[in-house]
Amino acid sequence: MRESHAGTALHGDRVLVRVLGRLPADAPARARCTWEGRVERVLERAQAILVGRFMRTPYAGYVLPLDERFLYEIEIAPGEALEAEDGQIVAVELLRSPTAHHPPVGRVIEILGRDGDPGLDEEIVIRKYRLPHRFSERALQEAAGLPDSVHDRPLWRERLARGESKRRDFRAWVTVTIDGESARDFDDAVSVERLPDGSFLLGVHIADVSAYVPEGSALDIEARERGTSVYFPDRVLPMLPERLSEDLCSLRPGVDRAAFSVLMKIDRRGDLLAYELCPSVIRSQARLTYTVVNELLRGRLAPSAREVRPGSVLELSAEASFARIADALRTMAELGQILIERRHKRGAITFDLPEPVVLFDDEGRIGGIVRAERNLAHRLIEEFMILANETVARHLARGPRPVIYRVHEPPDAERVREFLALVKALGFSIPRQGLRTPRDFQHLARQFAERREGRVLSLMMLRSFRPAIYSTENRGHFGLALEHYTHFTSPIRRYPDLVVHRLLRRALARPTAPARPKEREALERIAEHCTERERLADEAEREILAWKRARFMAERIGQEYEGIIVSVKEYGFYVELEEVFVEGLVHISTLTDDRYDFDPKRYALVGRRGKRRFRLGDIVRVRVARVDVDHHLVDFVLVGMPRRGTS
Repeated sequence: MRESHAGTALHGDRVLVRVLGRLPADAPARARCTWEGRVERVLERAQAILVGRFMRTPYAGYVLPLDERFLYEIEIAPGEALEAEDGQIVAVELLRSPTAHHPPVGRVIEILGRDGDPGLDEEIVIRKYRLPHRFSERALQEAAGLPDSVHDRPLWRERLARGESKRRDFRAWVTVTIDGESARDFDDAVSVERLPDGSFLLGVHIADVSAYVPEGSALDIEARERGTSVYFPDRVLPMLPERLSEDLCSLRPGVDRAAFSVLMKIDRRGDLLAYELCPSVIRSQARLTYTVVNELLRGRLAPSAREVRPGSVLELSAEASFARIADALRTMAELGQILIERRHKRGAITFDLPEPVVLFDDEGRIGGIVRAERNLAHRLIEEFMILANETVARHLARGPRPVIYRVHEPPDAERVREFLALVKALGFSIPRQGLRTPRDFQHLARQFAERREGRVLSLMMLRSFRPAIYSTENRGHFGLALEHYTHFTSPIRRYPDLVVHRLLRRALARPTAPARPKEREALERIAEHCTERERLADEAEREILAWKRARFMAERIGQEYEGIIVSVKEYGFYVELEEVFVEGLVHISTLTDDRYDFDPKRYALVGRRGKRRFRLGDIVRVRVARVDVDHHLVDFVLVGMPRRGTS
């Protein structure tokens, strides 16, 4: 849709379109679209509220939207500026849509602040993506009325005391949680025991949120609307109120908690021999972090009590023995390595990509943006959770009722062809049959690990895949190379997991009971809604990081950094800095030593006279030249010529 063909349509509007014809093969938009059209009529307006920068003139006020997809300045109706000052960021409600001759008209409904105000970026993104960030009074009242402990429910207490509870009692087991340093909602705990026959008993214990959030309750309605928790660098928009997410359902050390346990007997080859699914009561013995577990498993942390500080990120319950916990962790590592090898053998694709972490000083200012690399502890927990999710999916798939699956379909053929052309140009070995199976992609990903630009290529491979979705139709999980998969292990922060807990509870109580009327249709609506909410949350989290990166670099104009070329386009190349996890553009117009052309076969910019090339993986030195904070754009200029990256 050319801008001139969009008429007065705004981003997100429902429109009637006249198809004009196929796009030429060389059209820039051909990567996304095959057809070209023109808006005939706007059927339904989508955006009622926008965020922008208020500007005042001697005659009127207007707002410049921060969303670049909104192509109009918004005129503020007389008396509707809410005393906003020039340059402030405001939320605007549209009163009149644009016409062919008049701009849109709106009124200021909220003043969010000025550049540099703490939390401003989050407030902008919350409103741009319409993220729910306050709970209803009814939901908060329901949360406040819940019992403080599993033992505060008389029926549970009496049945546990008599040994008649349907909940299995695993409180004496060596059970731990392993999460990131800043985690506050602990919804999964693990235990591992070596059995006399040499096999392993793996326990994955998940917070039993369904015991506290009945279907149709105010809490359930709020959780369903959100679909997922949203994580910003210094703030969380939880799916459930903190009373549940950080207290009642959080598997904190030394506290009895209701859980849903998946017990799996696994042999020394990684094969699942038997399993049991059951409601339970657990008492975590330690809150560990990935860093602490990795240090211990690498032999850099002695398993002694003096290493532990109460209240630190390595927190033990009163009755716990760190020596016993250390032994359990070593057994976990042994089992985890077996499962990792089994995963590779079945052809699953593994991406160990670093995550950006924004560091803040004591005053809330950005102190740095670094890479959080994955370590052995991350991989162990990931394998345990994947196996639990697969086990639950297989169990539910055997029953007569519909299930919400986590589906990852094979990648689009056109995207794969484009990706193949790139990796061939870079000299990688391609399987004779191309890239068809997960194992083919795994073979290529292993080659990437040997090259400096491997992380970039892995990310490009990931982007060639279709996004995973939720569906009642089981179409398998391509990336994990699994026939059955669901999400069960994070019910505090993902609504599909909460639904799967309810489905599992019903399946255990009445294994042969048929589906309820229109149950599949209802579950499919939930699946579609949660897929959309997940996509929206991902976009919001990416945008917050873009804001933080731009604000951080805006204070570093003129500084020089070394980085790696991570993308090459007709108009220039993008450089990811080594010292800070930030990416910016070196525009082709700033390369003044020669005239450069894009060579799509070599994925490079090539000089016409000197034949100098800028390629993926080259190391360059750049200077920060310009930053557009509102649109999150960082521009570099080249100060050091390229050299090839090393492995």
